Amino acid sequence: MKTTYIQFDAPKSDSQTAKDGLIKSSLKKALVGILTTIIPKANPDFDGKIDEVQYWLVECDNETGIPEREIGLDKEGRVILKMPFKDNYGYWTDNNLLLNDFKEHFVVSEISKDSFEQSWELFDKISNFEIEISDFQTLSTGADGGRIYLTTEINYKGQLRKLVIYFADKSDELKVKTKDKLKLSGRLFDEGVQQSLSLLDTKLID
Repeated sequence: MKTTYIQFDAPKSDSQTAKDGLIKSSLKKALVGILTTIIPKANPDFDGKIDEVQYWLVECDNETGIPEREIGLDKEGRVILKMPFKDNYGYWTDNNLLLNDFKEHFVVSEISKDSFEQSWELFDKISNFEIEISDFQTLSTGADGGRIYLTTEINYKGQLRKLVIYFADKSDELKVKTKDKLKLSGRLFDEGVQQSLSLLDTKLID
């Protein structure tokens, strides 16, 4: 199967571009309204994530134009959902839009298959994670004004693994210096047992 991979900004019902004609604008607004009220119900794991998507990556069949797979990225370019996945049918893959429809109604750019596949696989390596630690080292990058990060060892899936913790906000980094025990939440990135675990976008839980 030959495929085309596209990227476009997530449609927002309150921000139509000036170059959209009245008819196209009305069509897009109606389309967005239908999708945002109906489609998410078919995606139980991602119901609360779809509104956070800033950019969509979509794989379409060249012959039929049908979308086969889709990936949602947040405003930081981080993968936050992919579909179809488990019981989630899809946002774009579960409707009647075809490749030419995307090109007509959205500002579309083509991306490579490798880029799409990397993002697709990345989703499986990242998960939401909470942990409480008391035995940790505080280190500094010395760059970007000196960002603080932590290292510790944890038992993860029955194995002792090194965990490197990167904070989302500098304010949390400053609080670390005054605490002996930390409760943290973030996005756990696991590249395999040969690599350290990384806790990304970490926040302190009070």
